[in-house]
Amino acid sequence: MSKEVKFIECTGSPKPYFSTKEVFLTEISEFGFEHGKMSKKNNKVSVLCCSDLDSNSSKMQLAKELGVEIMTYEQIKEDFDLQGDMESEE
Repeated sequence: MSKEVKFIECTGSPKPYFSTKEVFLTEISEFGFEHGKMSKKNNKVSVLCCSDLDSNSSKMQLAKELGVEIMTYEQIKEDFDLQGDMESEE
């Protein structure tokens, strides 16, 4: 049984939860996600992960134009119960 691959793109900083986007992408890959690039032609990205939902970056604008779901690193961390490598002290 093969898992369907879902593509995710990143914008902004993954801190304070993940030290780098690579750490984030490694953790989320366990849930069938691979890093992808959004494109007006043949877009396969289903989720754009960002640090700020109010950002007006070119990736955010393209995601809205293409109807790509936009989530923050924090939302994805909580939804998938990711550990992160920069847990803040409580």
